Order: sequence, then structure tokens, then C-alpha cells
Amino acid sequence: MKTGKVPPDILKKAVYPFLGQKRSEVLVHSGFGEDCCIIDFGEYVAVVSTDPITGADTAGGYLAVFVACNDIAACGARPIGILVTLLLPEGSGEDTLLRIMENVHKACQKIGIEVLGGHSEVTPAVTKPVISATAIGMAKRDNFVTSAGASPGDDVIVTKFIGLEGTAVLALDFEEYLRGKLPGEVIKRAQSFVDDISVIQDGLTAAGAGATAMHDITEGGLLGALWELAEASGVGMEIYRERIPILPETEAVCRAFELDPLGLISSGSMLICSGDGQKVVDALREKSIPATVIGKVTDGGRFILDADKKIPIVPPERDELYRAIENVKNKKKN
Repeated sequence: MKTGKVPPDILKKAVYPFLGQKRSEVLVHSGFGEDCCIIDFGEYVAVVSTDPITGADTAGGYLAVFVACNDIAACGARPIGILVTLLLPEGSGEDTLLRIMENVHKACQKIGIEVLGGHSEVTPAVTKPVISATAIGMAKRDNFVTSAGASPGDDVIVTKFIGLEGTAVLALDFEEYLRGKLPGEVIKRAQSFVDDISVIQDGLTAAGAGATAMHDITEGGLLGALWELAEASGVGMEIYRERIPILPETEAVCRAFELDPLGLISSGSMLICSGDGQKVVDALREKSIPATVIGKVTDGGRFILDADKKIPIVPPERDELYRAIENVKNKKKN
């Protein structure tokens, strides 16, 4: 298998048949396209999700908190805390641990959540820090959203701009590589996108405005998120390429690394379906959150319509971020 997410066909054979004994308290079980489980606690539900950070170095601790909490928000739930597991390579200094936890603390303070616990160790099993965060949130029992609720006729909405996280990671971790390819001010603006990767308000607002399904756009980028939500809901999609919101800095960074921005990790952007897309867009804009209707849910195939081309929506083999990292490493070797 290549670097990145385990492919869906392997998950279906090697993971999903082995999920233990199902519990009646679990309202949303583990399944493809669902990043959270939802547990019944009477009037409220607990929403739980876990995610690692493996592709970022400079802002890893900060990103880990938001990536996990964004999953919670994609269910229309409010995060309350995280548990963090840190695996550090042999030879790591105290300064490495301090830097990661300072970034975790900064992100938690920004969201208003607590570090509830976790684990840390130094191990030869890793060659760079691996940060895994488990987020816990809560919502009213009759007010949560999943990835499986989209229906034909729903509008498909994207908040903010795709590629924010991937652009920031590449600009922060490969600033020297980009210096000869892009103006300094473009690199600085791209680095600043790290401050825009929360979709917590996006998710809470959209859930209150009638979202039928949501998925935060993470590894695999927009292509991966579209496919996962469509797969979870059992629907088709038609997406208009010219409507997909992409910032110039993301386009510039992607050109420099020869990447497809539609396949680039995109925390900071939420994928939303709704029977009344304009109502959701208006509610988001009232919170100063940019939002764009980019297409429709259908009962047919899954395509991106680009001028006279009809491009199938399929899960990427791996995120474009990993391809960029490998390309830079290979160029350094040569």
C-alpha cells in the first residue's frame, strides 16, 4: 500500500468485517464515509472521532486539534475536549515535546476545549513525531447530522476555499523550496492559512440551517470528501468545476509542486448537502463564513462537469500532500 489512507476496497475486506459486537447505545456505527461514532446518552448524544497528523511538521500539534474537532462539527456537535497520543522518535529533545504541546494548548484555547488526557512516549517505531487526537463532543439527540443523509435534489455546498490546510502545510514545511518559485508575499499568505482551518462554526451553523449531510474535507481533498459522502448516502453527484472556490495562493502552491488542488487535504472547508442550499449559504454568510453551491446530489453517477468534459469522481489513491513530500525528497536525493 502507498502512503496515505488505506484504500476503500482493502478497508471493506480487512477492517469493516472485524468491528466487534455492535451495541444498542451506538446510534451511528463505524462505516465508510462516517468519521464519527454517535453514542446515545438520553437527551444528548456523545460524538467521538479520532485522527492522526503525519504529514505536517511545523504546525502538527495545532492542526491535530482542529482536524479532530472538525469531525465533531461535521455532525453538528460542539467539541468539549480531546485526548492526545504523542509518539516521538528516538533522540527527540524536550523542546520537541514542548513545541507540540504549546501548539495543542494554543488550539484548544482558541476552540474553548480541554485536553482530557492522553499518552506520550519515545519509540523507534517512528522516524518523526506522530500526533493522534481523539475529540469528544455533544449534541441534542434530535439534532445531529451524519454523512449518510444526502438525498437526490439536495444542493452541494462548500464553505470557504478548498486546499487551505495543504497549502499552509506546504508553505510552512517547504518554505525554502518555494522561495525560488513564488514571491515571498504569496508564501507568507499561504502560511497564514493555518489560522483558517476550523470548520466548527461552519458545522454548527449549517446543522441549524437544515443540513442533511456534512463531511469535513480532509485527506483526499474535495475529491475524496465528495466520494465518501456520496458513498455513505448511496447517491450520485454532479459538481461544476468552475464553481469550486480556490484561492490564488493555493493555485500557485499547487503549480509549484505540480499538484491537483481538488485532491489536496482541505481542513478549513466543509462539504454540506441541503434541500435548501441558499438558506444554508445565507446562514453561513451571516456568520461571515463564505459558502458556495457547487452542484447537486443526483440518483445517477458521480461526476465533475468541466466545460465539455465529464470527469468521474473517484477516491484518490493518496492525498496530493504526500506526493509533494515524496517529490521534494526525491529531488534532494538527486
